[in-house]
Amino acid sequence: MNTPTFDALPPDTTDHGNRCRPPDPACYPLFSGTGMTKYQSLGPDRLPPRARDARGRFASGSSGNPRGRPAGIPNPKRRVPDLVARPLSAQALSHLLDRKPYLLRPLAAQLLPPPLRATDPVERLGIDLASLRTVEDVRKGFARVWTAISRGEIAPVEGARVARRLRARLGVLRRFARLVSPQTQTQDSRGRHGRA
Repeated sequence: MNTPTFDALPPDTTDHGNRCRPPDPACYPLFSGTGMTKYQSLGPDRLPPRARDARGRFASGSSGNPRGRPAGIPNPKRRVPDLVARPLSAQALSHLLDRKPYLLRPLAAQLLPPPLRATDPVERLGIDLASLRTVEDVRKGFARVWTAISRGEIAPVEGARVARRLRARLGVLRRFARLVSPQTQTQDSRGRHGRA
């Protein structure tokens, strides 16, 4: 970093638009010496002197953006046109997709309605898991799933998901049956002893 150099001020004989007057005495502590700064470098120059021509424009071979596009800013050549704000004719849209086939999916998303919420295959089959109270009800549910898969009403993957849920419900029913059965046995034995 260059150190500032100061020249002595010329005597103020005429008013030059306050350019040659010394600074206000209240500002003297800010200056290290008397006089004006001739040259003071504040750090490295971002644009080298040769990057601009005499008229201030960028010289040939010098870029106005030497670091390139910042991270996170999308490439403008890959930008998706907004068909709502500026609709394209069918022919223009066809030419655009011929040149840039990667735009097909985002443009279709603008034109088509949003996809419907995927319905639960259990709802489509009409199975109410909460109403399954016995093992026989769960077996009927499994039969309904197999029938739906064989008819093509649901995909095998969906059938597997429904079967897992039915199996979990079956496990709950069996656990509940094990918990309830000892209590009923003890209540029955107490009732018999009470009568005797």
